[in-house]
Amino acid sequence: MSLPAELRKIQITGGATYIISLPKKWVKAAGLKPKDQVALIPQADTSLLIVPKGDLKPKEISEATIEVSPQAGPEVIIRDFIAHYLVGYDIIRIKLRNVRYRDLLKRSIRQKLIGVEIMEESADEIVAQCLLGHVELPLKRALDRMHVLMLFMLRDAIEALENNDKDLAMEVVQRDDEVDRLYFFIVRQLKAAVYNRALIEEIGLSNPRDCLGYRLIVKSVERSADHAARIAGVIPTLAAPINGKAIEGIVAMSSLAQEIHEYSMKSLYKYDPKLINESMTKINHVIDFEEEIIEQLLKLKIEPRTTLGIRLILESIRRIAEYGTDIAEIAINLAVKKPI
Repeated sequence: MSLPAELRKIQITGGATYIISLPKKWVKAAGLKPKDQVALIPQADTSLLIVPKGDLKPKEISEATIEVSPQAGPEVIIRDFIAHYLVGYDIIRIKLRNVRYRDLLKRSIRQKLIGVEIMEESADEIVAQCLLGHVELPLKRALDRMHVLMLFMLRDAIEALENNDKDLAMEVVQRDDEVDRLYFFIVRQLKAAVYNRALIEEIGLSNPRDCLGYRLIVKSVERSADHAARIAGVIPTLAAPINGKAIEGIVAMSSLAQEIHEYSMKSLYKYDPKLINESMTKINHVIDFEEEIIEQLLKLKIEPRTTLGIRLILESIRRIAEYGTDIAEIAINLAVKKPI
């Protein structure tokens, strides 16, 4: 529904009650009639959200069916399933033409999505339902969990690099699935709030514009976790362990990247210009570390494959730090109030 804005004068009745009339076109478009009720929901920006009372009834379970073509591979089916999950469907049916993908699909759904359970299955159909909502796992708590997981992934990846611990490195790579599950769950919440402004406060935000900011933040955390997994994935490919000043520089560089993220997230929940400025300053130190370590590598006679691996690790640490400063910039934008 897209109707032009209309101005209405505020009137007073009974000496104490303020009233305005509703636009006739809106009333008809909303299917309202005399004596129907509407809910007035105050918003953080001092506006009022007017919602027909019928729209506030408990949300009905939504259902979608995915018809899979015989030519579609499992990756295509999973992407389609995730798209329906993010839009907000509660029950998703997958009609399979190729039953040999069934076990792979079930395993992928459990690994990639949080709160989704397989409720029914037959030879040619899988029925999945999302059982976890924003009340059970609020957005900010899910984001905190996601961020902590990412920081532990980075810390353990660097520890695995120091000790040449390939088992720990592979464990870090596997943890990326848990971060992805939280990422998809948070995006699902944000999409729901965009479609229904009445959910803004329920998911823990105060303003519709926060949805875009938090969407960018969770993406930054998710990409940081990808780079932590990338660091861990490089370790088994190194021809020789890294030691000396190179590993010391990598550890120091990683510590700075972690501090940038920690300061940025603290400023997101409680705006602190000092912490944000420190985050922005530290990114320059991260870049300096990267350049110094690269100079050291050029002076040493290291096997080319190891040199390439170290370059990839340095790039990923720098990218993690840059994502941290992105969060700091978003914290600034969210803290600045909209002009009246």
